[in-house]
Amino acid sequence: MDAKCVECGKKLPVNTALLRNVVGGSLITGAAFGWTSYAFAGLLGFYGGAALIAIALLAGGGAVLASKDSAAVVKVGTKITDILNANQFPCSNCGAVNWIFAGIRENDLVSGHEHKEELDSALQNARHELVIASGFLSSYVVNESFIWKLRSALSRHVKITLVFSNIRSHSDWQVNGFNTALKSLESLSYEYPNLNLIQKHTHQKGIVVDEKYAVIGSFNFLSNNKVERAETSSKVSDEASIKGLKKQFLSS
Repeated sequence: MDAKCVECGKKLPVNTALLRNVVGGSLITGAAFGWTSYAFAGLLGFYGGAALIAIALLAGGGAVLASKDSAAVVKVGTKITDILNANQFPCSNCGAVNWIFAGIRENDLVSGHEHKEELDSALQNARHELVIASGFLSSYVVNESFIWKLRSALSRHVKITLVFSNIRSHSDWQVNGFNTALKSLESLSYEYPNLNLIQKHTHQKGIVVDEKYAVIGSFNFLSNNKVERAETSSKVSDEASIKGLKKQFLSS
């Protein structure tokens, strides 16, 4: 997200690293501090849905939530800039302390079929580690083409973890597609030990690429092939938030 100085118009990218410096000293007490995304949002006074919005905004996005409740996004963004003002954080350009919420950068937004492009890009460009989380698993996506792309990344020695719901979370009409996809993935995992499959009860959806960036939002990357409904996500570049997302995806 961006904050804007009312006095001179300078825009300031606001993320967890900045707010750590602004308010960290007054919030850290003993060992009760991890600066993971959810913990950080809680320390700033955000909980529930507001915490999710705060995490997305501080991670460099928020558009995924803006499309559903723009008023809530503005409210959370305003509170974040209020924190800058309350802690007397000066503008580096003019020295004033008068910040307002300036919105969300549009290039953080991933929409519709762009999610499939992000998936292809992740498989092609990951160099060290790739985590893909999806609420569902289907052979509509995990087909011959996907397996070929997955195999190519695994052959480059990329560590790949696929996280998806177990069969109990799938409806009857989804079971055949789930079983077919799972069989293909399990066969590939026997061939490549750097492929890890995690089945759990999850509704998480996102991609983490080399801990350099992440995409998180509404899109089921391992089951949605046709993209018939509106889908929106945010592209995250904040290091602390990326590590937090990865930890959440990999947790049991």
